[in-house]
Amino acid sequence: MLNVMSALGLLLLMPGPTNTLLLRSGVLSGFRRAWTLSLLECLAYLLQISFWGYLLSHMGASAPWCLKVMQFVSICYLAKTSYCLWREPTVGLPAIPGARVSRRQFFLLTLINPKGLLVVSFIVPVQTFADTALYGQFVMQFTAVVIPVGCAWVLFGARIKRSGHAWLTPQNINRTASVVISCFALAILFKLADALIRTGPAL
Repeated sequence: MLNVMSALGLLLLMPGPTNTLLLRSGVLSGFRRAWTLSLLECLAYLLQISFWGYLLSHMGASAPWCLKVMQFVSICYLAKTSYCLWREPTVGLPAIPGARVSRRQFFLLTLINPKGLLVVSFIVPVQTFADTALYGQFVMQFTAVVIPVGCAWVLFGARIKRSGHAWLTPQNINRTASVVISCFALAILFKLADALIRTGPAL
């Protein structure tokens, strides 16, 4: 149990699009208004992980193309989010700072975050999704990890806000998030391209 929770914690602490937006929301909105995003993050990840776990436990290696398609869709959505943040970094910022990226967008972004695929592929055994007791245990473990980690990212952002640095403008925050998300998308794209080259016609 501790090994699984430690692995989940390390994975979820890694910088990525979801954590970048949690940090950004903490900076722009403060902890009180933004911490509930960690609940959306948890729900989105659980839906995604459950879907992939169920799919892989029933389909196995018979349809490897399905995973590649979802990875490509994820890359496209990341690219779109990054472009929107960079193209209009200040226009339309609401009175309650928080969110150039809406809760719906945040939920969808987390829903397709490739970290969920990594959880299914490397951390949680596939048989977990075929056994109700094992699945329930996994849900409790995951919830106990992802919500505190998400809150930690929001709190970190809120601390940055309180520091009062002049460079922490909405434009700089949004464009920094855009760059991080772009790098993450490019990394996934390179991995996907490499996998396609190696598998070739077998895919």
